[in-house]
Amino acid sequence: MSQPLQQKNTRILLRWLPLVMLAGSVFLYFLMRGHILHMQEEQLHLKQENIWRAFTTNPGGVAPHIRGEYDIFPETAPVIPVSDRPRDTVLRFPGCPSEAFNLLTSRLTYEGRSYLVTTYISSTEVTHLIIKIALADALIFLLLLGAVVIVNRKISRSLWAPFYTTMDNIRGFDVRRHTSVNLLASTGVEEFDRLNQTLRLLIDDVYQAYRNQKQFTENAAHELQTPLAIIRSKVELMIEGSALNEDTAQLLGEINEANERLSQMSRNLLLLTRIENRQYPEVETVDLSRLVLKQTMFFRDYYADEVADTKTEIKPDVQLITNLSLVEILVNNLLRNAYTHNIPGGYVRVWLDHAGFSVENSGPPLEGDPTRLFDRFRKGREDSRTTGLGLALVHQICQLYQFGIRYGYQEGIHHLSVTFRSGG
Repeated sequence: MSQPLQQKNTRILLRWLPLVMLAGSVFLYFLMRGHILHMQEEQLHLKQENIWRAFTTNPGGVAPHIRGEYDIFPETAPVIPVSDRPRDTVLRFPGCPSEAFNLLTSRLTYEGRSYLVTTYISSTEVTHLIIKIALADALIFLLLLGAVVIVNRKISRSLWAPFYTTMDNIRGFDVRRHTSVNLLASTGVEEFDRLNQTLRLLIDDVYQAYRNQKQFTENAAHELQTPLAIIRSKVELMIEGSALNEDTAQLLGEINEANERLSQMSRNLLLLTRIENRQYPEVETVDLSRLVLKQTMFFRDYYADEVADTKTEIKPDVQLITNLSLVEILVNNLLRNAYTHNIPGGYVRVWLDHAGFSVENSGPPLEGDPTRLFDRFRKGREDSRTTGLGLALVHQICQLYQFGIRYGYQEGIHHLSVTFRSGG
């Protein structure tokens, strides 16, 4: 699912930046902890040197034992482990809870006798210091993360401002109305300047292509109908001639029918092209209830000998804001399709309300894939003498106005429904 660029950038930043900063915080924590422990060891050594110096300078004036500070024992005393590294221990004082210490024991010699000198440093304060460093590190981590995210969003919003300005200008672009698009020549960002320049060239090409295609459509609509009209008139003259036998009359009738189909096909193809090019921008409030009722009555009377039953359920005051010509084509094609592809003595039912327009008719099943019913030149039956463009026009008009269209067939009944857009 697509996301705004700024939101996506923030998500990526929040995904990786905490990991990087957490790694840095862990590194800093262990670095500081190692430095503190090293400092503690140096203090134990320094304290040991000072006590030993005082002991050797004045052996009788220095107490051999001060609990929690140091111990000086002759080596004949119980064996105490000697190590170059500090060790942890716990000392208990009368009337006080036990306390953690670090101690360092060394073997030193004075006047030929060996002594074991042990010095102590409380590790409680060191632990408190490490905890404070960890908390301060976590607080700095959160503050820095929040600051980076906020600054990044503000900078991104400022940097992408020209892009959003371009998008707002492009959003109002309409090739049919030749709306002007005001794109800045200089935005202060090279990439956005190149984007605006590319868009200006693209818009110019779109305008030119639209003008060329519109001109071609108009010329084709005029030029194509002229030779078809000439063929029709010549055939009619030949039919009206006196020297005409039955075979020739039948042949001319087939030619005239084919000419009419070709004329209808050319008009429908040109109409499809105009709809695709959105050359029907004019809209008005159309009384759809009146239009559907009028056209239904026309087709009912016209096909009275072939379709026995026509029923209508048309809600009053159903209105749409559309192009009148296009909605007439939509209604006529759906009704003509229902009556043309019916069976002798069949029926047609027409529904209309504010939600949509539906036509139901009896008839033989389709030949081929029903999902391709709205393709151009697609016919329900191969022997049909229609152009195969009626429902393609309906589908194109529905796409233009964002209507939904659906076809169904069940037990000899065809059902075509158009669903109006929300608020239509």
